[in-house]
Amino acid sequence: MSGYGSIVGRTTMNLNSNALRYNLNRTQLEMFKVQQQLQTNQKYAAPSDGASATSAILQLTQQLQAREQWNLNLNEAKSSLDTIDSSLSEITKTLLESISIGSSQIGTGSTEDTRKDQAKVIDEQLKSILTLVNQQYSGLSLFGGNNGASNGGKVFEDFMGGIRYVGGSDNLQTNFGGINKQDFTSNGLDAFGALSSRIESNVDLQIKATPETRLEDIEGADQLGIRDGGIRVNVNGSEIYVNLSSAETMGDVVTRVNDAINLSAPGAGSLAVTDEGFSLSATAGNNITISESGGGATASDLGIKLTATPGTTVNGPSVNPKLTPQTELSSFGSSVDFASGLKVTQGGVTKTIDFSSAQTVEDMMNIVDQAELGIKLQINEAGTGFNLISEVSGIRLTVGENGGTTAHDLGISSLGDQTRLDSFREGLGVESVHDKTDFRVTTHDGTTFEVDVTGANTVKDVIDRINDAATTAGLTVGTDFSVGYASDGTGITFSDNTTGTSDFQIENINESQAAEHLGIAKNAGATNSFTSDDNAKVVVQNIFTNLMDLSAALYKNDVSGITFATDKLEDRNKEVILARAASSVDANRVALQLERSLELETSEKSMLSLIQEVDTTEAITQFQMLQVQLQASLQLGAQNMQNSLMNFLR
Repeated sequence: MSGYGSIVGRTTMNLNSNALRYNLNRTQLEMFKVQQQLQTNQKYAAPSDGASATSAILQLTQQLQAREQWNLNLNEAKSSLDTIDSSLSEITKTLLESISIGSSQIGTGSTEDTRKDQAKVIDEQLKSILTLVNQQYSGLSLFGGNNGASNGGKVFEDFMGGIRYVGGSDNLQTNFGGINKQDFTSNGLDAFGALSSRIESNVDLQIKATPETRLEDIEGADQLGIRDGGIRVNVNGSEIYVNLSSAETMGDVVTRVNDAINLSAPGAGSLAVTDEGFSLSATAGNNITISESGGGATASDLGIKLTATPGTTVNGPSVNPKLTPQTELSSFGSSVDFASGLKVTQGGVTKTIDFSSAQTVEDMMNIVDQAELGIKLQINEAGTGFNLISEVSGIRLTVGENGGTTAHDLGISSLGDQTRLDSFREGLGVESVHDKTDFRVTTHDGTTFEVDVTGANTVKDVIDRINDAATTAGLTVGTDFSVGYASDGTGITFSDNTTGTSDFQIENINESQAAEHLGIAKNAGATNSFTSDDNAKVVVQNIFTNLMDLSAALYKNDVSGITFATDKLEDRNKEVILARAASSVDANRVALQLERSLELETSEKSMLSLIQEVDTTEAITQFQMLQVQLQASLQLGAQNMQNSLMNFLR
């Protein structure tokens, strides 16, 4: 504590007055600051009052503001996930009741009337589940993923006699202050298998490269993508560095390389885009080499690490262009019959999808959407072909031909070479007998041959075995006997061009049911051809389909159908239980994160209080000391101001 002291030596009254005023002002200013601290409970009124503490205060304040939002997000996410968990719990209970009903109606003790009564119960259970899966929290669809319905809307809706899922396949996420974001919704795909992706094309459409092909849309010669960097172009010993980091298309690469070639030796050669990648040409008397720059890999990725000698053209490896929505149909390397189109049956509705007006892949996707059949055409993950997705549960989908070969050319026929036998009969598959043949084929001329399908995995495997057996029996495949696919709709077609009085037929033998399961057990009589039934229809296997199937089987008094649907429901219930477990894990994770965040918030507030807020006891003590200091200064100043010359002459 400082006060007003006496002035050593002789001073003027003016100097004494100024010294007194300075000390009084300083003390009063300090008193004002302490008084302000007591009023605001803050140590610092301005950043300059505590420069060293200001940075920490600002950082902690910003952290607390962000944490407040994170905690709000965590609370909302926890409530959302808890509601999802509760809904899945209710759905599981309902499914167990449905399974119990189905099991009780399989025995002989049930009558047609009791089964019809129980079918009505199943219908009500389906309605209750639909209410749960369309539930919203804070205006967001809990099972709509990242594409939920509008407030009050539905993500599972009635459609063409089935149930269509219109939500997203990814979940909504939010930031909680951690490294990774956290899901706070579920989606119909993860929770209920709301979509079917069974129709996956195995046809590589062999997309052609063009100057407009974007570098991000090619796999690269090494299938590692295109790494940014530069290359070196050597023309007759003169080398130029070419930076390709900002090149966006294959045409950009060509332009920059050719500019470098012409800069070194005009007309010496050129780089060009081919259907598969690039080609490098050198004119007579010129040598051109393209190589990496330093340790780069750009030339290798682009397939242009090439050397062209005088008068030659050398082709680089394929850069594997990928299918994109912007891909022109004219750039398909494989032949596709776009003119005929598809014949698609969804439930009881059949429509023709005509691609003749399409110019790009996106046009094709839009045409499929506009058919309003609850299907979507998507590019597969490899970027080589298509997948056809069904969004509708409870009804069956077939995709076939409309007089041409469009479906098979695109690889999206629901019954084709790569259709797996275990997908027949809605997942029951094709059963064969071991160590024996499964069915017999008889042609008009009396020729017979037997076929064993044990070990066959796809329809093509079966067709190959039929053709091999026909050849062994002395028939000329393609002339006397042939197997193919229907040109109208779906099915396997069998043709018999032999002559005779025998019926053309395929029949099960050795107690096998393989021919019936394949849909080919038929007797064409005297006709020369027949088409199999389509036993490989696409169905979205989920709780909605199985509940609808159980209800239908109960109404029809179909015991085998009741058994099948009940067994499927048991599988679906396990999937819902797993979905609930995943949701519970997320909910627990969020709850723990919220608990930790609240603890951190308390710690941060305590730290901020320690740095920013005033110690009241200390401030009051300081204020009292300043009051004493002020009083002492006033008393001493008053005493000194009363002195005169006479006081010093005594």
